[in-house]
Amino acid sequence: MNRAASGVHVQFPRGPVEETGWAMGWGPKKIREACCLIAGLIVLALPAGAQLQVGDYLHMNLNGNVGATYAGGVDQGLSDHALGFSGNGVLTGNYYNSNFVNFNVDPFYNREQNDSIFGSLTNTTGVTSNVNLFNGSHFPGSISYNRLFNATGQFGVPGSDIGLAQHTNTQGFAIGWSALIPDWPTLTASYAIGDGSNDVLGEPGNDTESGRTLTLLSAYRVNGFQMSGQFMHRNMNATDGEFLLPGEVPFTTNSSSNDYSATVQHSLPLTGSFGASYNHINYGYDYHDSSSTSDSGASNTVNGSAAFHPTDKLGVAFIANYNDNLLGSIPQSVLNSGTPVDLNNAGSFRSVLVGTDVYYQLLRNLGVHFDVNHQQQWFLGESYEATQFGGSANFTFDHSLLKGLSFSFGLVDTAQQESNTGLGFVGNVNYDRKFFGWDVSGNFSYAQNVQTVMLVYTTSSYSYLASIRRRVGERKYFMAGYGGSHSGITADSGTTSSAERLWSTFIYRGNSLNAFYNKSTGLAIFTPTGLVPIPTTLPSSVFSPDSVTSYNNSGYGFSLGVNPVRRLTISASYVKSKGSTIDPALSAFTSTELMNAIMQYRLRKIFVNAGYTRLRQSVGTPSSSPFSITSYYIGFSRWFNFF
Repeated sequence: MNRAASGVHVQFPRGPVEETGWAMGWGPKKIREACCLIAGLIVLALPAGAQLQVGDYLHMNLNGNVGATYAGGVDQGLSDHALGFSGNGVLTGNYYNSNFVNFNVDPFYNREQNDSIFGSLTNTTGVTSNVNLFNGSHFPGSISYNRLFNATGQFGVPGSDIGLAQHTNTQGFAIGWSALIPDWPTLTASYAIGDGSNDVLGEPGNDTESGRTLTLLSAYRVNGFQMSGQFMHRNMNATDGEFLLPGEVPFTTNSSSNDYSATVQHSLPLTGSFGASYNHINYGYDYHDSSSTSDSGASNTVNGSAAFHPTDKLGVAFIANYNDNLLGSIPQSVLNSGTPVDLNNAGSFRSVLVGTDVYYQLLRNLGVHFDVNHQQQWFLGESYEATQFGGSANFTFDHSLLKGLSFSFGLVDTAQQESNTGLGFVGNVNYDRKFFGWDVSGNFSYAQNVQTVMLVYTTSSYSYLASIRRRVGERKYFMAGYGGSHSGITADSGTTSSAERLWSTFIYRGNSLNAFYNKSTGLAIFTPTGLVPIPTTLPSSVFSPDSVTSYNNSGYGFSLGVNPVRRLTISASYVKSKGSTIDPALSAFTSTELMNAIMQYRLRKIFVNAGYTRLRQSVGTPSSSPFSITSYYIGFSRWFNFF
């Protein structure tokens, strides 16, 4: 592992010498610099502040922190350390007045990532900036730019509090402009460019992604009609280094999409409203590894709805939907992740849905609901029809014995052209009550066989959540909870997805102790930023076989935050996660263990900061040697106004 991959900005010792100040690379020049810096910080502790005005119209203010930090680290058994400078600033200003031109620039150098789950593994340098033009006028605009060097990110795992630590560099640029002329259709245009690179610490390979997005948006209101239209063009390029499969050819994807949409709304009599929308998307991609594939497609979707509330107790709604291609059901998050989508395996797909929905508040604590939906689908040359009849009731208890309990249940009957498929059931129970000082709440939801989509449907799913809370003394609180969700997908027999989490918290006079345990399983696709769960409304056959895997993950952790004396805060955490991905082409085991501690003491405008981070993570087989890195720092910083 080279130093660029670890991102720890320190220098190696000059030779195998004794553990003294001189042995640590501190020559006379370094000591003089350190003494001058400490003296400078003491001087800076004196009150300081100023305003800067350039000419008659330019006003600026700059404030921030400047400091020095001693940092060290141990990377795979090799140690290094150095004294360096750090700082961040906030430059704000305007020209003429804030509505004409205003701007902000926020640079930072060697900033410890105290707000990152991976603590001080890297000292990040970068800048964020934004300029607003002609605010309050009919033609406002904005320009923004950001760049980030040597940051730490995560290669995500669904349902996990911690993934694999990644070294990340990103940058982005965006420009936008609007025309907001009274009594004319509005127009807003924006163009954004972004790119980034990631590499998992300790692993070969590098993932890169870049994107370009053009957006046009217009809205207009006339004679009670609210209308809007939008166009979005997006290009995405991604390269996956295949760090889980060393020696394999990295794959690249180049994708583009055009998305057109329009909506219209208008009020109706009987406290009603009407709405309609149209969406068209065309999409294409090229996928390259040891071979090359390409595909393209388009889809159209039309939706319409009308709702009425003739009385406070009665509500009636009508819906209609048409979709001419399965592509329209694929979420943008999947299309734009660089994941290849095999539309040829999906085949042609059209769907028509019409339905009505009625709700009536029968009694003060009893409401009833009825609906009828008819759906027809055409898939691979076959036609399918189904009609659903549903009803549900929602009842709330207000008696002293069962106060706080409410539940709803419903039955759904589905009839297809071949036969009646039987009843489905949906149920929901909620409870919220206080017993002997304990706040108790819970929820349980269950659904079985209630969807009519022929390609894939959820046979059953349920979720649950329970929590308790109690004040156990003066400024002392205890909280705990347990929750989870489970579902099954018929398109892939025998596969399920689930997630569970157990947590607890104890708070005493502003000090806190937390603990958690979680576990998750399911199907996911590989993207440059990690594993993304496959939507349950899609069959996995539409994805490239190499991109789909089953995963399981479990983890636990603890955290502590204390304020032992005024102005001193200390926090520490420990997290451990273990998981695996399994499919015919790929089997990999991952393990992450992270310890992180942060201390800050404030004296007037001077801050004393210290941190410690230790990371061990491995990818491969259960016996793979872990990558290990430790970093620590202590330093001073001072906040003040430059001008």
